[in-house]
Amino acid sequence: MHRPARPLLLILLTAFPSTSEAEQQFAVRTVYHGPSAVYGLAWGDFDSEHAGNEVACLLADASVAQLSPNGFNWAGVLRHKGLTTINGMIDRPTIGVDNVHSGYSGNEIVIDGGKYLTVIRPGGGWSHEILFTVGGAGAGWGSRTGDIDPSHPGAEILHSFEGVMDRGTIGLFREKVGVWQEEIIYNEHVVMDSAVGEFDSTHAGPELVAVTEMGPAYEIHPPTGSPSGYWPRRTLWDNMDEAGWVARIADVDPNHPGNEIVYGTRYSNRITMSYPAGSTGHHLEVLFTGNAPPGYRTLYDIAIGDVAPDAGLEILGVDHSGSVYLVGKSYAGWHGRTIWQDLQGALHAVVSGDFLPEIPGDEILVAGQSGRATLLLRRSPVDYDQDGDVDRDDFQAFENCFSGPQVPVTAGCDSRDLDADGDVDQCDFGLFQRCYSGENNPADPGCVNLP
Repeated sequence: MHRPARPLLLILLTAFPSTSEAEQQFAVRTVYHGPSAVYGLAWGDFDSEHAGNEVACLLADASVAQLSPNGFNWAGVLRHKGLTTINGMIDRPTIGVDNVHSGYSGNEIVIDGGKYLTVIRPGGGWSHEILFTVGGAGAGWGSRTGDIDPSHPGAEILHSFEGVMDRGTIGLFREKVGVWQEEIIYNEHVVMDSAVGEFDSTHAGPELVAVTEMGPAYEIHPPTGSPSGYWPRRTLWDNMDEAGWVARIADVDPNHPGNEIVYGTRYSNRITMSYPAGSTGHHLEVLFTGNAPPGYRTLYDIAIGDVAPDAGLEILGVDHSGSVYLVGKSYAGWHGRTIWQDLQGALHAVVSGDFLPEIPGDEILVAGQSGRATLLLRRSPVDYDQDGDVDRDDFQAFENCFSGPQVPVTAGCDSRDLDADGDVDQCDFGLFQRCYSGENNPADPGCVNLP
């Protein structure tokens, strides 16, 4: 089996300064500190007793904690007690939120990693059901959800498994009248990840992309009629160096019609993208290369979000170095940068969503080895301590630089001259006052631009 090497020592990186211009654009808040490492994050509406969406966190003992955002107060509660141990990313842990069971209203939580594929049913006693158990002659590679079968209501579960002789399968789990049925729809190279979405204009309905450890990325879609056997597939591209570890489907490039497929690679620590090139396959493009050290060059997770409103969608990525990468496209082409680094260990998971509806755009949530879930949000220009709010501490930093009309700004106080007229006076205070949110209240990152 071709599994990622287990870390033998911690390699400390010194390439990142503690504070950079890029980092200053984002405020950082710890919103949860779990009892162990966090190996997965999912964002969706699965708790009917809480208004809006919630975050499900997959912990190292395969437990699931629910986080319910409310400003910077994210209440955490254990919803499922783990049944196994996740030994790291080597166990390919995954978590998702989707409507996979017709017998229960709303969405369920699907977790995989360590040993079991488990469906967790919210409400009441928060029960669970084990659909698959890894035995001694194979290894699981995670599970994803999506509505790939138009003949079956609701979403299905796609379970990747590695059997003997490095043979990979995808098992499609459907629930019908309370009974789960598995159909093997693929049997070829070992699949690292899969995603469901529409990316092939020549085929009606959604398709499945499957990325493999040996390089090929496949498109798989339901057969017409009711034939038996594996589902039809075609090779989108084949490149061992850029073999995928994780995949997402979204419209990240406005220059191409429809959705593209975005990947985090297994061996090269890259964010890549593919899109149709004629009728034979996809063009694969490298967008960004991360900073993880040799031996740990897996891009552990990626997410798609609208972090900067009106600028198109962005791609987020995390890896063993604890770095958070943001990649986007402008008129000059693709560009990426590190927006934060967790110096307490690797980051395993990233998700983007409108966690703070009072400010525009999406925020970023990351988690990993330290057990912390960290919120990254665009920082207000007067959030001088970079903690996400504009409060008395920021006012003190402003006041210390107050010079008065036509008195030149002193060294180190340029960021307090909000109207850029060379001094820090009452006009600047008026702009600062507009941005004041108070302690623990998220600040609008664009407040000083108000008329």
